[in-house]
Amino acid sequence: MLKLDALFNFLGVLIFFIVALLAQVNPPTDPIIDPPGNLVASIAWPAGSIDVDLWVKSPGDEAVGYSRKSGKVWSLLRDDLGTANDLSGMNFESAFTRGLPDGEYIVNVRCYGCAGKLPVPVATEVRLADGTLVWFGVVTLVSDKQEKTALRFVMRAGKVVPGSASHVFREIRGV
Repeated sequence: MLKLDALFNFLGVLIFFIVALLAQVNPPTDPIIDPPGNLVASIAWPAGSIDVDLWVKSPGDEAVGYSRKSGKVWSLLRDDLGTANDLSGMNFESAFTRGLPDGEYIVNVRCYGCAGKLPVPVATEVRLADGTLVWFGVVTLVSDKQEKTALRFVMRAGKVVPGSASHVFREIRGV
C-alpha cells in the first residue's frame, strides 16, 4: 500500500511539472488589438441647440457626412443634432477611416442649424491611429448653412506628405 501511495504521489508531482512546463513553452499573451481607424477626424462646438456637421472625403470616394454615413474609406460615428436626442450636453462628431489610400483628404465643417447663435467656433482635430496629431485648429462659422474646409492634405504610403496641408475651401457636402 505504501508503494502505491508513493507511486500516486510521484505521478501527481510529475503531472504538475508537465503542466507547468507546457504553460511555459507557449505562455499566454495579450492579443495586440489595433485601434479602429487609421485616421480619425473629430469636431466639437459649444453646448446648446447648434447643429454643426462634419464632412470628410478621401481619394476616389464620395463625401461622408450626416446624409451618407459611410463610404469605402470613411465612416461617420455620430451625427450630433445639438440638444435633440442628446442627454450629454456635449456637441461633437467623429469619423474614422478603414485604410489610407494615397491621395487628397478633405475635412470640412458645416453649420446645419446655427441661425441666431453665430458665430460658432468649431474645434477640429485630425489624428493618425498611433495618436500622431495631423492638425488641430478652430474653424469659425459665421453664417447658417456655411461650409468651411478645416484641412486638406495628401497621404502617401500611410504618411502625411510634408507641405501638402492647406485650408483652401473645397465644397464636398453638395458634391
